[in-house]
Amino acid sequence: MRDLDLTQIRAFVAAVDFRSFTAAGEALGATQSAISVRIDKLERALGARLLSRTPRNLGLTAAGQAFLGRAREILRLNDLTLDEMNTGGAAPMARLRLAVSDHAAGGRLAEIVKALQARQRLVEVEVVTGLSAEMRAVFDGGEADAAIVRQDASRREGALLLRQPLVWAGATSGANLAGGVDLVALRGPCGVKAAMTKALDQAGISWRFSFQGGSVLSLQAAVREGLGVSAFGPETLPPGLQRRQGELPPLPAGNIVLYSHASAPVRDLIAQAFRTGL
Repeated sequence: MRDLDLTQIRAFVAAVDFRSFTAAGEALGATQSAISVRIDKLERALGARLLSRTPRNLGLTAAGQAFLGRAREILRLNDLTLDEMNTGGAAPMARLRLAVSDHAAGGRLAEIVKALQARQRLVEVEVVTGLSAEMRAVFDGGEADAAIVRQDASRREGALLLRQPLVWAGATSGANLAGGVDLVALRGPCGVKAAMTKALDQAGISWRFSFQGGSVLSLQAAVREGLGVSAFGPETLPPGLQRRQGELPPLPAGNIVLYSHASAPVRDLIAQAFRTGL
């Protein structure tokens, strides 16, 4: 009888979620080579190649895509069993207050909340959304049990959920940059806005803010209407927009992190729901 190794499965799922062996190792307390070895052993056990690997990209093969959902379910059942046994069948949590940055979840927030509510121990989830700085303030002020935000340069605490690449997008492509760039951005302090302006400044490209909104949804609408270009993560990139990667300077990836006052099982549950929802 053959058994699958949970450590290997967890390494595979982490590599997919973080899109990097190195980041997966950091999250699991292992080295990059250890993650690679675990996934190699898992592939041999399954008799299929799960990941396609190039120096710049880590993607799923057809077999990996087919196995990913099953892998997540295996880990979910394992974690649920340990949680229930360790708590001795404790009463359900009546409420979880969650603060989520627009840039972190985008339009998939409903999927994340449903994933949380699917667990019997979380019968009520209260969610507030806004800018990352606002959501950190809500958490720091004790008004949320947990916060999921895009990490800025001034803070290094929080549990890493995933690395979020940024891409330029606009209503059209091939625009003349001689007159500068019209930028669409969030109001107030914002790590994505800072990344855009810094990249343009370093490339010697002039820019101005043509629109500053209060939510990512407002930015998406403004870009669709041709008011300017903006940067989005994969979770918030609107369909139908033109990527402007070749025309504008590259943008740095950022960290999506979890701050939590909740117990370890609940914290792990939030992280799992977030990664599954995305």
